[in-house]
Amino acid sequence: MTDNDILCLRPTWLDIDLQAIQTNAKLIMKHAGAQRLIAVVKANAYGHGAKQVVGALLEVGVYDFAVATIGEGVQLRKYYPQAKINIFLLGVQDVAQTEVMVENRLSPAVGTVEWLNEAVNYIKDGQRLDVQLAVDTGMGRMGAHSASAVEDMYHLIQSTKKFRLAGVFTHFATADDNNQNYYDEQVQRFYQWVQSAGIPKQYWHLANSGSAIWHHDEIYTDTIRVGSVLYGYNPGAPEKKMPLPLKPALQLKSKLGSVHQLKTGESVSYGATYTAKKPQWIATLPIGYADGYLRRMSGMKVLVDGHIEHVIGRVTMDQIVITLKQKYPVGKTVTLVGFEGENQISVEEVAEYAQTIPHEILTNFGARLPRIY
Repeated sequence: MTDNDILCLRPTWLDIDLQAIQTNAKLIMKHAGAQRLIAVVKANAYGHGAKQVVGALLEVGVYDFAVATIGEGVQLRKYYPQAKINIFLLGVQDVAQTEVMVENRLSPAVGTVEWLNEAVNYIKDGQRLDVQLAVDTGMGRMGAHSASAVEDMYHLIQSTKKFRLAGVFTHFATADDNNQNYYDEQVQRFYQWVQSAGIPKQYWHLANSGSAIWHHDEIYTDTIRVGSVLYGYNPGAPEKKMPLPLKPALQLKSKLGSVHQLKTGESVSYGATYTAKKPQWIATLPIGYADGYLRRMSGMKVLVDGHIEHVIGRVTMDQIVITLKQKYPVGKTVTLVGFEGENQISVEEVAEYAQTIPHEILTNFGARLPRIY
């Protein structure tokens, strides 16, 4: 048995539609007028499975991928050692691991001259580290923070054969909300600083998902760098409407594990926070907060036989209890995220109920949940 087969012994799983991800990639490229797409597959491709998602995108001509950590990059390179893929590291990286990055052909984001000067000491003669010049135009996390800083880094990269510029980028803080003024300020800084340094546009990738969706006619979009849009959800929900017919790539399913009738006055789960006001059918599902179904999801709707039921009582580590309008057999499928009949529970809806964002919901779905492709 494979590891996934072992996980499937428990009847709770994620259905992943790889064709939807391929379709979404094509849609956003056409919408943004992009010639090249950098697919963000950090955090196990937002919970969808990095190995499988990268494989699917390779089939439609995507060869550039971005992750957050050196470990994610090394793993991705092991998955596809022969493929001609570029792997970018978008977070701050430990310069002491430069040799690992060189060996695995990883291209880190760099934000200071000091980092580059130290990295040179780890690069052997005849070796080269491809780098992504990060420009901090207003996100405040990392990157060159002035025109002179951008110019100094660019000149240093160009002055030695141990570095090669693979890209220059910034990250927008308000591309997926309604703060247009702040967005415009970031755009202006990027254009001024990068053009002043003389960095050709062929290296630019500044459009994230929000920019590619809602600002594609305002900035350079020959290369876009997107994550959330690939997986078919709206990064600006609920404030901004999605103009594209994206297809959600993930569904969360489980099966009824126990069915019984609750008597009037009986309670369920820790704290006895739910008490039956009349006899009612209930069921237990084998999923809990250890799987990423957050504790605050008590009261959230689920779909059984195409109609809406609700989580009652507290979400526990491994199990939840739901209402049933009638008795159903053990083993009947329940949808927690996805489609059933004419009803849908979107990840945006789950996130809004949990008072968070879809990114957190998806990346919280844990290793105990098998991915079915």
